[in-house]
Amino acid sequence: MKQIDPRLTTANIPVFMLRSLVATLKDHNLDVSRLLVGLGLTLADIEDAECRVSFRQGREVILRALQMAEGFALGLETGFRQKINSVGLVGYAMLTAPTVGEAVKLGLQFHKNTGSMLEFDTKLTTDGIAVTAASRFPEPGIYTFLVEEAFANFMTIGIGLVGDGFKPLRIELAYPEPAHSAAYHQIFGCEVRFGTTENIFLFDPNWYKQPLATSDPFSNRQLREFIAYHHDRAKEAVETTEAVERVLRQRLQKRVSISGVAKTLGMSERTLRRRLAEASVSFQGLLDDLRKNKALELLSNPHMSVEQIAFTVGFTDPHNFRRAFRRWTGTTPGALRTDISRIWPK
Repeated sequence: MKQIDPRLTTANIPVFMLRSLVATLKDHNLDVSRLLVGLGLTLADIEDAECRVSFRQGREVILRALQMAEGFALGLETGFRQKINSVGLVGYAMLTAPTVGEAVKLGLQFHKNTGSMLEFDTKLTTDGIAVTAASRFPEPGIYTFLVEEAFANFMTIGIGLVGDGFKPLRIELAYPEPAHSAAYHQIFGCEVRFGTTENIFLFDPNWYKQPLATSDPFSNRQLREFIAYHHDRAKEAVETTEAVERVLRQRLQKRVSISGVAKTLGMSERTLRRRLAEASVSFQGLLDDLRKNKALELLSNPHMSVEQIAFTVGFTDPHNFRRAFRRWTGTTPGALRTDISRIWPK
């Protein structure tokens, strides 16, 4: 059986971008209640700044949104509606940086804290300073959307830092020209090249040196220290939860205990409980989430019965599985399977 990369299923992505995506769909009078069916998420979760989703959940939400809003410049609209303060503390820290360059460095350093699903880098070229965007995972179905969203958001961040006069020198995109290419020129106001070898947001080095009118050294230092502290704590928490989840995935069909998992990880049960508490999660909560998410994934497979799914996620009694599933999702496996097949037919 092919192993799923755990990086795809670890819930560590903030929902800032998905919140903007939902708002964009609402602007087009689309029914967003359909967007999260079967994903273990609610619209209230998307509005919660503490909510985190996995890459796989984010991908599915975006794919569904693209299907709902076919023909729209959805990535550009989603990115452009986000202002610099739409990404939480990182945005405020950027505003208080001494220069545009320092703000950009800070934003790229902590970009994963803002809900980014791409990888970014900067390089100095003969034409200017290039911010590059590359896939974190090979996902052709959402690739264009993610680049559009990121670069449109770069545009609003630039405007937020220095005003309406901000404009990139050139945009390069490593995919064919889409039908809505006119929207690129409206948003970026510069040369846009499609079908290049790399995604590049190119801007004048002089912007890099420009002082920010909103600079505040004291506030900036406080914000950076706060973000860095929580970034490190979050990293430690993710490492612990990922380790526990990895063991649980391997034993999902078996009876598992926290003492057994702690022994596998080479630590005492007390230490594991403490580390999970520091990560604001519980052992039973992680186990329930893994079982729920695996069950939701398998329910989209019409060839598996509910009884088979129950066994696969660690239940010997299908009735106990149905009770647990209703507790997790508020509905039964059969009812949710019907909803999934009706709303999102394969």
